[in-house]
Amino acid sequence: VIITTGNCCTSFFAGFAIFSILGHMAWRKGVPGGEVADTGPGLAFVAYPEALALLPGSVFWSIMFFLMLFMLGIDTLFGNME
Repeated sequence: VIITTGNCCTSFFAGFAIFSILGHMAWRKGVPGGEVADTGPGLAFVAYPEALALLPGSVFWSIMFFLMLFMLGIDTLFGNME
């Protein structure tokens, strides 16, 4: 029950994060929200980097974000090789 609740809360928080980023991008560009970014890799390589560029210390956070994506890719490769 604890793991399920934690997973639901994390997914809910991630949804708030990505839709607030997409809403901000749509507002700045003056287009509807559905036209801002594609699904899938478009979110990871377009929306999140644009949001990270607005933060203080954006270089550090961008490095950490792409390092996290790299580590997730390596972890997935290990799972596929087993």
